[in-house]
Amino acid sequence: MFTLDIPPGYTALIRGPASAECGDLCRVYGGLFQRFEVPPHKQYPVEGPAVLRIENGVVVLVKGSTTPQDWNIETSGAVALVGPTDVGKSSLSTYLLNIHVAQGRRVCVVDADVGQSDIGPPGFVAYSCTSAPTPHISALEPQDGYYVGSTNLQGMEELLLAGVVWSLRRVAAQYPHLVIINTPGWTTGRGLQLLRALIDATGATPINIGDYILPGLLVSKSPHVLPRGPQERKELRNYAYRRHFKPVARLQAEQQKMSLCRWDGGLDCPWGRYFAADVEKPEKKGREYAVPPHYLKHLFAALYKNGTLVGYGVVEKFEPRVVLYATTADFDEIRVGKTRLDPQTQEELDPLP
Repeated sequence: MFTLDIPPGYTALIRGPASAECGDLCRVYGGLFQRFEVPPHKQYPVEGPAVLRIENGVVVLVKGSTTPQDWNIETSGAVALVGPTDVGKSSLSTYLLNIHVAQGRRVCVVDADVGQSDIGPPGFVAYSCTSAPTPHISALEPQDGYYVGSTNLQGMEELLLAGVVWSLRRVAAQYPHLVIINTPGWTTGRGLQLLRALIDATGATPINIGDYILPGLLVSKSPHVLPRGPQERKELRNYAYRRHFKPVARLQAEQQKMSLCRWDGGLDCPWGRYFAADVEKPEKKGREYAVPPHYLKHLFAALYKNGTLVGYGVVEKFEPRVVLYATTADFDEIRVGKTRLDPQTQEELDPLP
């Protein structure tokens, strides 16, 4: 542990994993905190003047503020943050949340960036509402979530759109002053079409970061965004799985509890049918896929009760009953997707095609 004295007019960028305790209060993304944790492969800005004790992590001191001035937006209703990967959508989400709760407002964040989820596990549209500041939206606990079932949105666009509309309908019951939709970083081709559909379906005001992608507001990209490569992104996803998936039992459930996908000698889902075959890697045959037998094990699942997300599971087999590792035994619905997860190491495996 070491002590850092940040002079006025400077910002310390703390890269995780790290923990920090402030001598007084530290300003992070527009909020004030006594202590905070920085997860792996994330970076939090602490504005001076401040004195803090830091354990682990790496610190980079830069002159000035790392928060662009045009991020100071007073708004209400629903906004959708739009931009490719690594432009700071989650950072702007956090900043907007903090400056509005500081005024006594209630803010909801709908995290629809399923490939790099902050609030729920990867593959979910999850939301959280709060009237308290947070050092980063990844520190928020999901209040509910819609399982899209994949971190790759190609062929799953309708489920992503349904998840955002479903979330907005639920957060409306909490009467928030502001709803922030953190959108996927897929901004070209069909991804751009998806973003346009999302705006049309929700009526949210787009806030573009760095580049003008959709008609709406345009704000600057922070010059100090921490870029991440494929390996760092994978490690972040595994970190999120470990945070949320803590199985308590290996149990059995009736096949009737499965929704969307059904088992009829193979796994039949709206996006494809999968059957075990003597193949080395998946082979496509029309809308069917012949897959190695182990591809039909370790399928990550969302567990619901009365339509509300209550836990997570990893399905090991489907017949004669569904066998799964689960975080709860009290559920009435099992939704599987393409995602596969090793229940022991809690690391992602090759997904279903």
